[in-house]
Amino acid sequence: MAITAALIQRLHRINRQKADLNSQLLRGPKAVAAARTKLQAAEDQLQAERDALKQSRVDADSKQLQMKERENKIHDLNGKLNAAKENREYQALKDQIAADTQANLVLSDEILEILESIDAQELAIKETEVAVAKVEEEFQAIERRIGEKRVGLESELERVGAELAEAEKELSGDFKREYDRLVPLKGEDAMAELEGNCCGGCYQTLTPQLLDKTKIGQPIICPSCGRILYQAT
Repeated sequence: MAITAALIQRLHRINRQKADLNSQLLRGPKAVAAARTKLQAAEDQLQAERDALKQSRVDADSKQLQMKERENKIHDLNGKLNAAKENREYQALKDQIAADTQANLVLSDEILEILESIDAQELAIKETEVAVAKVEEEFQAIERRIGEKRVGLESELERVGAELAEAEKELSGDFKREYDRLVPLKGEDAMAELEGNCCGGCYQTLTPQLLDKTKIGQPIICPSCGRILYQAT
């Protein structure tokens, strides 16, 4: 059976369809992976905010305990102050009470600042929780859409594969050997359409003898890159 340019053109078209379908199938998991990464980043941010809030509460509790202990200490020092008999002891106790009182004033301001920060953190967490829920919905929608699309693509790929197998039965001789060698390596790029007097793959100018064959509807093999060339009909 003679190998015609029309057959090679048909094989090229089907291989392009097959490559496009496979490319779409590959893009699906990548889109799902990208959406999953986005969701993970949002969840990580939420967890980081929760951890920061937990630490703020620990800091507030620690400072409040420290303040309470210093208040108890001031109370004890006041008792000792009332019982002091010497001016030197009295003054030392008075100075210590003043220092501890001042320290507690500073600590009180720090506690208030932390409590205000906790309020802001709690509000931010609520906003982040809403954002995470939205990203999760988007992820589920993408996963569902890709899954539904995959079913259609796989069905179409099966149909195209059957059409390709049927067309490949018409190959023979050198063209079949070249086709069987190149297609597993280059896929659709194993063939190319002529562009004027040049190979459509490597753009090498072809000899008049080869071009004459294309004028009568025969495919040729590019002597430069080995692609199977055809004149589009």
